[in-house]
Amino acid sequence: MFSWLESEILELPETDFLVLSAVLVLLLIYLCFYAHGTFKRFRFMDGTATSKIGSAAQGHVELKGLAEWMPNDAIYSPFSNSRCVWFHSTIDERSHSGKRSTWTNISDDRSGHLFQLVDDSGFCVVDPDEARIVPESERTWYGNSTESRSKIPVTAPWLHLGVAKYRFRERLISPASQLYALGWFSTIRNNLSEESISKQVEDQIKQWKLQPERYLREYDLDQNGKIQKDEWKVIRSVARKQVLARINRETREHHIMSKPKDKHQPYILSAVAEEDLLTSKKWKAYSSVVGAFLIFSALVVMFSTRSPFPV
Repeated sequence: MFSWLESEILELPETDFLVLSAVLVLLLIYLCFYAHGTFKRFRFMDGTATSKIGSAAQGHVELKGLAEWMPNDAIYSPFSNSRCVWFHSTIDERSHSGKRSTWTNISDDRSGHLFQLVDDSGFCVVDPDEARIVPESERTWYGNSTESRSKIPVTAPWLHLGVAKYRFRERLISPASQLYALGWFSTIRNNLSEESISKQVEDQIKQWKLQPERYLREYDLDQNGKIQKDEWKVIRSVARKQVLARINRETREHHIMSKPKDKHQPYILSAVAEEDLLTSKKWKAYSSVVGAFLIFSALVVMFSTRSPFPV
């Protein structure tokens, strides 16, 4: 077997041998980098504990919950008009060159809408921009005009594969689907300035002045029908306490999940369970290592049989 392989290698034209060697070297480098990156993401995901939104630390965290629309918002996919929180829709056109046919992308529409991740401790606004997204569902169908994008066939889509001019794909994450998120978590708080608080205190006192018998009478300590300077101090103090109490009730923290500032940290949004995602990444990494080993072995056999550099 090896003698046959050696003879085949020796009989290859010089150009073909060099091209094949270069392709295998590039493929080996790609697989090594791919395996390294996949193992790195696997370790990162596997080593990050799941946090609750209400108590999550600022920074790179892992969250799990339900995907939901933002309040007073609604998102529908452009092809099937399906309810979703995220979509990715593409159109590819078939072109012919002799007996060969290739697909060329002519439309790529990826949702940039914000949506929410909700768990039992609160909610977090999710910005899907630049995230690695694993959808809940993916559909592919074919048609002879771009109008077919909204006509998903009832029959098996592959029946139209050989004759159709256009290929349509739609990837979706639906509302109320389970979502796994690994990214940068930050909290924005509505901090009011002293000037704004003072203005609200003044507005509160103006409202009281419109009905002094109801709101100011109890502060007229000498009961002479007039509010003295010291009495106004008490009124302002009470008004300030009420304004601060109202601000504390009304002020909300806004949690946001987005792309990490460090490009080496992963940003993943997945409608597939974490366990399945980890299993998939682990097998992809192992397959890459096996592939890299086989290519390395092939290169060793080729270069031990025939030098890539002319003597």
